[in-house]
Amino acid sequence: MVENDSKKIYSLTYSFVIFTSFLALFIGEGTHLMYNEGKNDTLISAIIGFVLSFALFSITKWIINKNEKEDLFELNKSVFGKTFGNILNIVLWIGFFIVATVILYSLADFFNTEYLPETSINYLKALVLLPIVYVATKELPTIIKGNQILSLISLGLIIFCFIGITDSFEIGNIEPLLNTSKASMSKNILTYFILSSLPLSMLLITSKKNIKDSERLNKNILKLFILSNVCVIAIIIGTILTLGMEYIEIFRFPEYIALKQFSLFNILERIENILAMQYFFNNFGLLSLLFYFLIKLIPKTKFKNYYSILVGIVQIVITDIFFNNTITFLEYVRKYFVWVIGICILIPILLVFFKMLQKSKSNA
Repeated sequence: MVENDSKKIYSLTYSFVIFTSFLALFIGEGTHLMYNEGKNDTLISAIIGFVLSFALFSITKWIINKNEKEDLFELNKSVFGKTFGNILNIVLWIGFFIVATVILYSLADFFNTEYLPETSINYLKALVLLPIVYVATKELPTIIKGNQILSLISLGLIIFCFIGITDSFEIGNIEPLLNTSKASMSKNILTYFILSSLPLSMLLITSKKNIKDSERLNKNILKLFILSNVCVIAIIIGTILTLGMEYIEIFRFPEYIALKQFSLFNILERIENILAMQYFFNNFGLLSLLFYFLIKLIPKTKFKNYYSILVGIVQIVITDIFFNNTITFLEYVRKYFVWVIGICILIPILLVFFKMLQKSKSNA
C-alpha cells in the first residue's frame, strides 16, 4: 500500500486504469466473442451492455467510497475474515491469472499474425513479458503513472484512427440489424456486462486514502468509465462500417485490418502498423496491473523480486500446453473466458458489496 503522501496519485491518473483495461479486454477478445455471436447486432448489444454496466460501476464506486484504507485483497479479509477472505482472494488470483494469460497469448498472437509470422510464438510471448516482469516489480504509483501516459497516447491514436477511416465507411455494412435471435442478443449483452467487471475491478487495486484529490475521484472515474465505453463502441462502429460482417468473420484481428483503409488527405496512408501500437499500449498497461495484483498476493520472501518472472514462465508453459494454435486458443476463449471472469471476478466483488452493504445497514 502507498503510505507516503509524496507517493500518492491523482484521481485522474488513477482513473485511467479503467480506460486501459476496457480497451485491452474488449478489442481483440471481447469484440471477437460478440462478433461471433451477434454479427451486426454487436453494436446494439454493446450499447445496451454499456447502459447496464452502470450498475456495476455504481457498485464499484460505492465500495471505493466506503473503503478508505484497503485494497481488494485486504478488503476481502477485513469483510469476511481471514479464512473465507483468503479463499475469495485465491479465486480472484486465479481469475486475474487466467485473464493475464489470455491477454499475453492474444498479444503474442497479434504480433505473430500481423508482423512476424515466421517467428516462434513462445519467443514473442517471452519478448512481451520482458518489460512486464520488470514493471510489475515497481511501486504501484509508478505503474499507474506509466499507465496514464500509455492511455493518453492510445486515446490520441484512437481518435486519429477514427478520423482517418471515415472515408471508408459504408452505411450499408451495418445492415441487417436485429437479425439475430433474442438468445444471441441476450448472450452478447451479458458478455459485455460481465466483461465490464474486470476493468472496474482494477479500480480496487488500491484504496481511497492513496488518492491525493479524493474529492474528485467519483467524477473522474465516471468520466473515464464513459470515455472507455464510448471508445469501445466507436471502434465497433468503425470496424463494422469499414469492413462489413463478411470480412470481420474472416480475420483474427478485424480492427487492425480496418486500419489498412486509413487515409488522411491522401497523404498519410499505409501507417496501420504505427496506429496499431495502441493495441500494444493498452495490453501492456493491463498486463502490468494484473501482474501487480498477482505478485501482491504471493507471500513475501527474499525472492519476491523474482515472482513476476516465475508467473511469466508459468504462463508461457500453460499457453504452450493448452493453446496449440490460434484456433485452439479461440475455442477456449469462446467457451470459458466470460465464465472465468463472471465466476472468479464478478461474483467475489458482488459478495463483498452485499456483505459491506449488510454491515452498513446493521450499523446505521
